Amino acid sequence: MEGAFRWPRLARLSREDQHLVELLILSSGSLKAVAKALGISYPTVRRRLDALIARLEAEVEADEEFRRELLEEVERGARSAVDVAERLKES
Repeated sequence: MEGAFRWPRLARLSREDQHLVELLILSSGSLKAVAKALGISYPTVRRRLDALIARLEAEVEADEEFRRELLEEVERGARSAVDVAERLKES
């Protein structure tokens, strides 16, 4: 695949984190069920979830920074507003 685009946030997570998200969804958010499925303790699942939340928050901030940079490029005249609007729709 070629082009200048950003992957969706969940696609940027590690396979391990994606698996945790999948298990959380399939278990309707039950950390107890996730712990059982993974064969680990509830506190371990809680710690992994807290770490995952922190990584997702960092991805949200990175996306916001990307948008700010694009808008600054428009202000400087380095990019057209139409080009940036297209890039923002893609991201």
